[in-house]
Amino acid sequence: MKKKICMLVFNAVTSDPRVTKEAETLSSTYDVLVFGIRNSTFLQNEERVNGYSVCRIDNIRKKIDSTRLNFLTLVRLSLNKVWGLYKLARLAIQTKADVYHAHDFEMLPIAYVASKVNRGRFIYDSHELWVEQRADFPGWFKKIVMLGENFLIKKAEQVITVNESIAEELKKRYSLPEKPAVIHNFTKKVSGPLMVSQFAAEGIRKTIVLYHGGYLKDRGLEEMIESARYLPADVLFRFRGDGPLKEHLQQLAETYIKEGKIEFCPPVPMKELVKEASECDIGIIPYKPTCLNNYYSLPNKLSEYMMAGLAVAASDVPEIRKLNKKVRFGTLFDPYDPKSIAEAIIKLTQDKKMLVESKARAKEWAMTEGNWEEEGRKLVNLYKDLLGEEE
Repeated sequence: MKKKICMLVFNAVTSDPRVTKEAETLSSTYDVLVFGIRNSTFLQNEERVNGYSVCRIDNIRKKIDSTRLNFLTLVRLSLNKVWGLYKLARLAIQTKADVYHAHDFEMLPIAYVASKVNRGRFIYDSHELWVEQRADFPGWFKKIVMLGENFLIKKAEQVITVNESIAEELKKRYSLPEKPAVIHNFTKKVSGPLMVSQFAAEGIRKTIVLYHGGYLKDRGLEEMIESARYLPADVLFRFRGDGPLKEHLQQLAETYIKEGKIEFCPPVPMKELVKEASECDIGIIPYKPTCLNNYYSLPNKLSEYMMAGLAVAASDVPEIRKLNKKVRFGTLFDPYDPKSIAEAIIKLTQDKKMLVESKARAKEWAMTEGNWEEEGRKLVNLYKDLLGEEE
């Protein structure tokens, strides 16, 4: 009989690439059940997906604007979250499992209590530096979170995170005896020749610079739009996504949209991201390091762009800089400076040999070591070691 894993996450599950990849990978060896929240009437409470089961508790509430945090908004967000956490906790405690896998800080207390009640094992999967994800988190709030995380992270039998910088920070911050295991959140392999990569290099069409993802605060999207003024007419910015800043960004880009230098496209399903990205030439990541979490980030879209065979122009932050030094996938820039962003793109577009070679190196790295198949094996081995099973 397969051992049972209970994963816990405070989102709708299917929109979280790390959770879905881990659940699918582990489902070949274990019985995997993922508890999440049903925050839309379009979602099912229960479903079977790619070999694992999903169970969502209802947490549909009136939307709260979280773009600006003040005391009242923070209280409303907290009460909304507490209600959802209570229902998730009740469900987890009632579920007998061999391992309780907490995805991010919110799930830590639930996984810990459920593991104690049901005598199971306990894993903490830190997708980010949770307490450092927003520069406007009040000091008192951060202190409370850190006290809780400091206590609970030491109770976990295994701590996992997404890159070396965050692993080092967690070890140092909470005086952990060992550095957390690093399982990168790379995308799955997508094979196929780089059919489109030569078009821009041969001057057949414009060079397309893609940003796909959420239109959110601190992602440097305003500076990216402003950089269009410094770019030649044969460079096109393609925005593909959605989010609370959509209308604001479209208004900001109105002139460039009319000039044919910027276009906005609708989002596509997560499984189609790499395929759609392969129509472009350069992927851009203009995230601003406004908080420690952003500073240490290695965004999912970097892996997605590289798997699509794109060169990449990105913010000059430690994890991205380190990977670019190793792979040489493109150029780096100051995300606060629109002119710096433009210069990084122009460097790639004017040197066609550099563009083609950067694209090829990115794809080769993604297919050989920078993919989920490689990282997934690490996760399976970690579980087997935790449960005392032979590899």
